[in-house]
Amino acid sequence: MKNKKVLLILFAIILLGAVLRFYKLGELSFVADEFLDINSSYAYSQTGAWQSWDFNHGEVNADNIFAPRDERAWPYKMQVAQMFKLFAPTEAIARSVSVLWGILSIILIYFVAKYFTKKNTIGLLSAFLFAVSISGIIFDRRLRMYAMFFPVFLLFSWLLYKFYEQPYVGKHKWCKKLHEKLSVNVMYIIPAILVGALSMKVHDLTVSIAAIFSVYVIIMAGKSIYSKNSLLNKYTVTLGVILAVTTGAFIFAFDKIGKYAAGIKFFNDNFSYFSIVTTDYSHPIVALLFFAIGLYYLIKQKKATKEAVWLAVSFLVPFLMAVFLWRRNAGPQYIFFAQSFEIMLIASGIYAVADYLKNNLKGFSAKKTFMVAIILTVVLLPDWAYFAQENNVYNQTSKAENPNYREIFTYFKKKKLAGDVLLTRNFRNYYLSGQNAKVYDFGGELAEEKFPLSSLQSIVRENQSGWVILSDNDERYIANDAMKYIESSMTKINDVAVRGNVMVYRWGNK
Repeated sequence: MKNKKVLLILFAIILLGAVLRFYKLGELSFVADEFLDINSSYAYSQTGAWQSWDFNHGEVNADNIFAPRDERAWPYKMQVAQMFKLFAPTEAIARSVSVLWGILSIILIYFVAKYFTKKNTIGLLSAFLFAVSISGIIFDRRLRMYAMFFPVFLLFSWLLYKFYEQPYVGKHKWCKKLHEKLSVNVMYIIPAILVGALSMKVHDLTVSIAAIFSVYVIIMAGKSIYSKNSLLNKYTVTLGVILAVTTGAFIFAFDKIGKYAAGIKFFNDNFSYFSIVTTDYSHPIVALLFFAIGLYYLIKQKKATKEAVWLAVSFLVPFLMAVFLWRRNAGPQYIFFAQSFEIMLIASGIYAVADYLKNNLKGFSAKKTFMVAIILTVVLLPDWAYFAQENNVYNQTSKAENPNYREIFTYFKKKKLAGDVLLTRNFRNYYLSGQNAKVYDFGGELAEEKFPLSSLQSIVRENQSGWVILSDNDERYIANDAMKYIESSMTKINDVAVRGNVMVYRWGNK
């Protein structure tokens, strides 16, 4: 009966998470790098090669400036490409792969949390917190590899921990001997390597596992030395191996690890990550409090000390690296993969508080106290107010952070006249499907210099009429004098369809 009850609750949580992820999946237009992924995924579905599709002309884009990125995260995009062989390339179909990975994440986080905490309830709480997680819902409804990276990295971490710490209880003699000599469970080494390789193909941030594992070993080595009063133990030996391998890698394979070392810059100040990792919750202080309580609760349990340390470093190491070391703009996508461990510790904190109240509130039913405490927490802790906001994952107005490119390009298609050309970021051509319009691309972040005034004036001279469509982020790629020319010499469009963080101009025909 207990197992049946757990399965029913888990099924309800999965259903809730699925509804939150599938509901109005195609409502919002593509934004940012979603365009790159729809272009490369559709090109692969049509040609079997990683290229970029130009929906405007209905062919492979021969002038693709993003060619090095077409094959990036191919295990994820190949799934999207297979969907396009069965269904039309709509926003909802393209994003459905992410949704399916999100549902898998809900299931996986339950089993991982149950394993690390030895509590079914904490597993269910973890699954629920991710099911209603704002970050989880956003990334699981986006055409990007992060929805797949989240569960794959979580599985990789779990398998690596099992390989290193889980005792072998099987019947294979050689596995027993290896466990006796090395204190590792070799049954998990192949699965860990395979999943780790897959994770690496999905996203380079998989290399964070090296720092996570190293910090874990250092902590456990210190603890072992302190408790056993001996320098020679499993963790100190492992630490020696890590130092030797690291030294060898820098000496003999620096060219291979150089690209990762180049991504590190000491003493960064990306403090916005502190708000990013607590965005799912009604108040950041309350979330951090439950996180601390959960960590303390698991450490206090002698049977879960190693597990608590692993969960803590699996979140805190990538988080602190993101804040102080990563040479990249702060963004929620770069820390999302580590938030599963944060969720499991917060869920442990919720359980710990409920368990404390159950055991210490006299005069009340222990079972009812426990249930009421958990229900009140899961009602009050998540940021439910997000779902009532004017702009969220289900609705988009002109005040939204991202432009509604579907409406913007629909307006252009309705109003353009014969001979009109378009100056914009061409990788957004998904919304020009079948138009066969002449498009000039001003380069963007991969251009060696900002789009100059001379090039703009040349386009205007060669074409009697045309349009310029820019998002507010595009201005950084256009020279100041070129931008002033657009503003002073062209007509700015003021229409409900083109409001928000976007600017639309035209010259010639009016």
